[in-house]
Amino acid sequence: MFPLTKVKLINELNEKEAELDVKDSVSWHSVYKESAWIFIGGIPYELTEGDIICVFSQ
Repeated sequence: MFPLTKVKLINELNEKEAELDVKDSVSWHSVYKESAWIFIGGIPYELTEGDIICVFSQ
C-alpha cells in the first residue's frame, strides 16, 4: 500500500474515533502508547539507516 494512502486511512480512523468519543483504553492508540516508533514520510527509499541517523542527528 502506498504510504500516503495508509496515512490517510489512519487519519480517517482517528477522526471516526473522535466523532464516536472512543475511550483511550479501546482505541488503537493504546496499543502503541509505549512505543518509541514514529512515522516520518517523504524520505527517499535509497537512504540507508546510517544516512537517516546523520540527517536526524543534525
